[in-house]
Formats: sequence, structure tokens, C-alpha cells
Amino acid sequence: MITREEVFDVDAFVPADLVHRNHELNLLSTALSPIIEGNTGSNTIVTGPSGVGKTTTARYGLTQLEAEADVKTRYVNCWNDHRPWMLLYDILDEVGRVWDLHRQSTAQDILLKRLRESVDKPYVVILDEVDRIDDTGLLYSLDAIPELTLVLITNREQELFASMDERVHSRFRSGVRIYCEPYRVSELVEILDARVREGMQYGVSESILERIADHAAGDARVAIRSLYRAAKLAGDGEVTSVVVDEAVPLARGELRQKTTSQLKPHESTLLEIVREHGPLKMGELQPLYVEASSDDRTARSLRRDLRKLADYNLVEARGETNGRRYVGL
Repeated sequence: MITREEVFDVDAFVPADLVHRNHELNLLSTALSPIIEGNTGSNTIVTGPSGVGKTTTARYGLTQLEAEADVKTRYVNCWNDHRPWMLLYDILDEVGRVWDLHRQSTAQDILLKRLRESVDKPYVVILDEVDRIDDTGLLYSLDAIPELTLVLITNREQELFASMDERVHSRFRSGVRIYCEPYRVSELVEILDARVREGMQYGVSESILERIADHAAGDARVAIRSLYRAAKLAGDGEVTSVVVDEAVPLARGELRQKTTSQLKPHESTLLEIVREHGPLKMGELQPLYVEASSDDRTARSLRRDLRKLADYNLVEARGETNGRRYVGL
């Protein structure tokens, strides 16, 4: 039934026609429009819950920009490239010479100097999951490169700014803000229908797409992966409601496993504790974490980590602030 696997890649595939993000695209286009005249665009921060099209919107916007302007672009996923040397190497790889640089042993200052010397025309870099960067102070150095424009993607703006010192915060405070709302069921149905037409041999009824969209609760990643898994389960047969109800938890589990595999060591430790011992209050969780990791993280840091895990449906926070308990999913 699946004719094009790549259409269902929730992380990499950019559709030919992006629906239900016109307002957000217009904001991004306005922020980057100076580049068409050879100038630098405005740094932009794209926020919103998981699965609302932040990454797809940003990548689609850059594709449109490349058709209008003499510009270089680069997408960097900070889940993988969270260490400064990795991040700089990948940004440099698009515009400069890297073959003579060792990825792990080249000093950060050398990479920055090479990058400054290599960027000789407008260059737009998407930093996805930017709050995962080990040192957000690096953003200050990147912003200082005249031809470079940054599009920063994060679930929560406050989480990003919380990890910045005031010097960096002041640089990005005046940037363009784009917030992506969760999709409605009808919008997800249209998104899924487009994937069916682009990547499947047979059609899927609207009622089935509505069932998938309803299960997904506004999250396009869950919806698209559920459609893919349902098509695989159906084989050459029909995608039925029974197949969908089996496919959705499988899709959620696959997405959860993929995210779990990319966690930093301290996040993995935290998740294991919550899954094994939860529901836990912070007063119960913190000593367990310190014992397991020998890392004396503050309650504030742990709460920030837990919010991030909750953003990716790995942890659930139950109750009000004072009595809040955390449980693994």
C-alpha cells in the first residue's frame, strides 16, 4: 500500500504544499525578506507544542526563500548536534572547507573563525530543538556573524531564555516570534489526505482519517506515524477502524522510543527513575536522582528537565504545583 516511504518520515519530509500554516509562513517570509535584497534577515524564534509543524514550516519557508534569493541554508537538529563543536562543524560544512578539520579535536575558536571567513553571502541556519545546545552562549557568537540569520525552534521560549545569560538574551529578545497552535481535527485530516495521495497506492476514507486525527489530539507527528503504521498493518487490505485502533499505540510507542534513544545521559537517568518509581513528588524524586547519578542537580533544573520530557510525551505531570507528581509514560 505504501509507495513512497519518505512521505511518512515525520522528521525529514517537506510537502510540496504546506497547509494550515499560511499565517506562520507569512511571518517567517517577512522576517527573511531582507535577504532577497542581499541583506541579513531577522532572527526568528518558532515555538509551540510537539507535532504542530514548527520544523516543517521553517524548512518550507527556507525552500521558498531559496527560489527567490541568492542564499545558503542549513538545517541542524540539536538533538544530535548539541555539543558546540558538532554544531559549528555542521553549520560550517554548508559554506566552508571542513575536510582538514577534525570534528572532535578542533577548537571552537578555530571553527568560528573559519565560519566567519566562509560566510560571504546571506546564510540562514535553522537550529531545531535549540534549547538542547550545551552552551547557548554560542548563539551570541553566531549572531555576531554579519551574513548569518538564525531560525530557532523550541517548544517553549521561556525554557530557551532560562538557559541564556543576559548578554545572549538581549540579542534575541527583539527577534521575530512565531507560535504554532495545535492542529484541529479537520486540519489534520487534510494533512493526512495529502500524505495518502503522495505516498499510498490506495485511498483512505475520510472517516478513517478523522479517527486517526481524533486519536492524535492535535499532534501531526502522531497522526502521520499512525497512518503509516495502519497502512503497514493493513497490507493490501483496507485500513479499518480496528486497524487504526491497533496502529495508534504502536505509532506513539515508536515515536516515544525514538525520542528516548536521543536523550542526554542525565535525562535518561531521570526518565528511568520516574518510570520505575513514579508517581513521584519532587521531594521524593530528587534524592533518588542524586543517588543514581551522583549529580547534585537542583530541583529547579530537574523540573526544567521534566517539562522537556513531558513535551515529548515521555513523562506526565499530575496535580497542582505543590502536590505535583511525575509518572513515566
